[in-house]
Amino acid sequence: MSYRTVLSVIPALVISIVGCGSSSAPSGAAPTTSPTDTKPPIRAAELGTGDRSPDSVALTEVAGEAAGLKTPRDLAFNPLRPDELWVLNLGDESTVIIHDASTEGRTAERRKDGYALHFMAKPSAIDFGAADTTIGLPGTFATTGESRNTYDDTKAANDFMGPALWSSDLSIFAKENPNGLGSHLDMLHNSPLGMGIAHQEANIYWVFSGLSNSLVKYDFKRDNGVGNDDHSDGESYQYATGQVKYSQGVPSHLFFHASDAMLYVADTGNSRVARLDTTAGTKGKTLPSKEPMAVHVQMNGTSLVDIVSAGSGLLQQPSGIEMRNEFIYVSDNATSRITAFTLAGEQVNYLDTGLPSGSLAGMNFGPDGKLYLVDMIGHRVLRIDPK
Repeated sequence: MSYRTVLSVIPALVISIVGCGSSSAPSGAAPTTSPTDTKPPIRAAELGTGDRSPDSVALTEVAGEAAGLKTPRDLAFNPLRPDELWVLNLGDESTVIIHDASTEGRTAERRKDGYALHFMAKPSAIDFGAADTTIGLPGTFATTGESRNTYDDTKAANDFMGPALWSSDLSIFAKENPNGLGSHLDMLHNSPLGMGIAHQEANIYWVFSGLSNSLVKYDFKRDNGVGNDDHSDGESYQYATGQVKYSQGVPSHLFFHASDAMLYVADTGNSRVARLDTTAGTKGKTLPSKEPMAVHVQMNGTSLVDIVSAGSGLLQQPSGIEMRNEFIYVSDNATSRITAFTLAGEQVNYLDTGLPSGSLAGMNFGPDGKLYLVDMIGHRVLRIDPK
């Protein structure tokens, strides 16, 4: 993640809420050195430069329950409108959009798509993607969810689930519903229990598939317009099957590092951060698919490399993962600690947030260079303001 059988028709819900923020705290920067300094500057200073305790930073509330947050699990800034923050709610399968998120004048609106019970079912992860669309309005993102497709527990699971592609245009998302299938632009269905998502390029995304314990590369190709359901040009490639491990209720986020095509994985169930070389591997057998698709194959000759191993004792349940200035930032759902590592896995900084166990999941850096994170238990989005 960095910078996506009609049973019933549920009308789109749009609720606007204004003034969701609270006061922010002053931010700090890494100390500079002089010839008399004896200590090097703090690296990954976005986590603070003090004693790494909760008091060493201010956790500023950006939005809370009054803004419509209900067990938020992931968040992402929209690159087309850089101070616009999108937050996924597990609690009611809605999305909260925070405008001017880094400012004191921020406002928020809560939207629920017209067919969220399938296309936004139990959402766990979001990432923004390409600007181009077939509808002539720029801006896309994709989501995935921890669902086996039970239509909000009204039907038996059929595992017809995977990532959905959406328009980020505010006149389309959760407002258009031309065919009773909501406002989605596309969806592919080979990853039940989707726990993480990361954009690579164009309409290509990576998904952490919890049911198959694998990493799946999806290519939506061309989106098929608002509310349509022809997915036949879609492609999916299943990597590293059995090498990652699903942890119920805890997202396993992903980050695609474009400069070297490496995919970084918060492998929650295996208590580690790992890396996948996405350029490696050869096509293997064709896999059974839930729908007509151009490609659905197993990739052979692929393996994960530990960056932070389970044996290091540094991570218990890694969940959120982000990258900035070649440091990897990882949130731990079990300990409520956020840790920064080098690409080689060296710990360079950390912050004990003081939040209850089970609070942390997705994170994203804002246009102000600060780290924004969800508090699932407190139903909040928080910003780290170093003192």
